[in-house]
Amino acid sequence: MDLLLRNRTVLVTGAAGGIGLACVQRFLEEGARVIATDVNAEAGREALAGLISEHAEWMPDARFIPADMRDERSIHTLVEQATATFGPIHVCVNNAAITHRVDFLDMKLEDFDRVIATNLRGPFVLGQEIARRQVAEGLEGTIINVGSVNAQLALPDNAAYVASKGGLLQLTRSMAIALAAHGIRVNMVAPGSIDTPLQRAGQSRSPQLLKRVLSRTPLGRLGQPGEVADAIVYMASPRSSYITGECLFVDGGRLPLNFTVPVDDASASPGSEFA
Repeated sequence: MDLLLRNRTVLVTGAAGGIGLACVQRFLEEGARVIATDVNAEAGREALAGLISEHAEWMPDARFIPADMRDERSIHTLVEQATATFGPIHVCVNNAAITHRVDFLDMKLEDFDRVIATNLRGPFVLGQEIARRQVAEGLEGTIINVGSVNAQLALPDNAAYVASKGGLLQLTRSMAIALAAHGIRVNMVAPGSIDTPLQRAGQSRSPQLLKRVLSRTPLGRLGQPGEVADAIVYMASPRSSYITGECLFVDGGRLPLNFTVPVDDASASPGSEFA
């Protein structure tokens, strides 16, 4: 079996669930050693232990190290512990993100700062730390920032989130240009509406809102975390070796859509799993 990332060390943030945990699974399936991290240490350890127990046949090489992407010292400690565990980090996936939905006129500065610190400042600090080490060690590594369709779209009640994802897109491009001479590739994978706890707490928290989301999604369904993880693994693998500074949207066709598409009422009925 041809494993795309055999003997590579991968760091995945926001790995306690959703897209992050799906990434951990996909990278393990491709032969990588994985450091999973999340600010929620209990949930992160439990999620990784569950994944390992379900797939013992892999004999997976994975560890969980807690870290807070808002805290520079926590990030540096994470990288030190990760490299001490598995050696140099070849792939970094900046997936950790939070949101804060509130009317723009009512948003507090501390909430805006908290979202920016997690979603934008954290990827900068971690990405810079990883890149510096890759350059010093002569590694042709890859960094994948997990963005959102909201890097280009906007939400009236989520100003901090859309600002952070728009900034992350430009940070990705700047990093890619700056690091190209060192053989380090930097790309973004930007999901649309994916069936994760974050999504369920937002636009799909009721059948009415879910129907609105699906009306903007030509494929007519929410995406699955594994579908985003597949795109991230591709961007991390040698199969994307001539791609850098790009954004791969995994959105079911949402961005090209001008108007809306019909939605089957059954898919957003009160009896659905999204009710």
